[in-house]
Amino acid sequence: MWWRRLSRLRKDGKRAQLHIQPATGGPARRLAEASVVPLIAMVVWYALTRSIIDPAKLPGPDRVLGSLVEIIDLIPSATWVSLQMVLLGLVLGSITGLATGIIFGYSPFVRRFFEATLDNLVRPVPLFALIPLFILWFGIGFLPQVGLVALGMFLMFTLVTLEAIRNVPHIFVQAALTTGASRFLVYRTVVIPAIIPHLVGFLRLAVASAWGLDVAAEFLGSREGLGYILLVRNQYLDPAGMLMIVALFCIMAIIFDQTVRFISAKVTRWSPRTDRGLVGSMLGN
Repeated sequence: MWWRRLSRLRKDGKRAQLHIQPATGGPARRLAEASVVPLIAMVVWYALTRSIIDPAKLPGPDRVLGSLVEIIDLIPSATWVSLQMVLLGLVLGSITGLATGIIFGYSPFVRRFFEATLDNLVRPVPLFALIPLFILWFGIGFLPQVGLVALGMFLMFTLVTLEAIRNVPHIFVQAALTTGASRFLVYRTVVIPAIIPHLVGFLRLAVASAWGLDVAAEFLGSREGLGYILLVRNQYLDPAGMLMIVALFCIMAIIFDQTVRFISAKVTRWSPRTDRGLVGSMLGN
C-alpha cells in the first residue's frame, strides 16, 4: 500500500542521512586537520629554498620571519592606514551600491535610464586602468585610494543586489500580493529580507576584492600603508620583506573573511540556506 511505501522511503532517507553525516569532531580536531596542509607547504617551501630554488628569488620562511624584525616598527601605523582605506571604501561602496541596486529593482523607470549606462559604459572599465587617472585628477593621497576601493565595491554591490532581487522566488511575492499588501510593503517585507542571505554571502568576496583594490591603489599612489612598504621593499630588492608584507595582507584578509563569516551565520540563521539538511550533510556544511 502507498503508506507502507511512504514509510519505507522515510526510513531509507533517515538511514542515508545518518550514513553521510560526517564526523566533524571538536574545535581542536578541526584546527589540527586544517593545519596539516599549511604545515606541509611550509616544510616543502623550506626544503626547496635550501636545495633547489635560489633564496635570492624566493627566500625561505626563516628569512621571511627574520625580515619582520627590520620593519616591525613600521607595521602598526602602516596597517592602520591600510585598514582605514579598506573599511571606508568598503562601507561607502557597499552602502551606495546596495541602495542603487534596490532602487533599480524597485523602479523600472530609473532602471530604464541608468542600468544600460552602468552596465555597458561604467562597469566594463578595468578599475586598475583608472589608477593613473585618479592620481592625475585627485593627486597622491588617502582620499583617491579610498575612492578607488569604494568605486569597485559600488559596481559589485549594484550588480549583485539587482540580480538577487531578480532571483527572489515569485511565489513569495504572489503570496504577499494575495493578502492585499501594497507594492512598497511587499518590497520591504518580502524582497529585502529574501536577498539578505545572498548579499551577506557575497560580502566575503567583496572583502577580499577590497583588499586587492587597496594593494593596487597603494602600490601606485601611496606614501604610507602596507602597500607603500611593499613598494619600498621592492625597490631595495628585498623579496623576504615583500613576502612578509604579502603575508600581512593575507592575515588581514583572513581576519575580515572570518569575521564576516561569523556575523553572517548569526544574521541569516532564519534562512533556509543555513538549514543543515540532507544536502548540508552531504557537503559537510
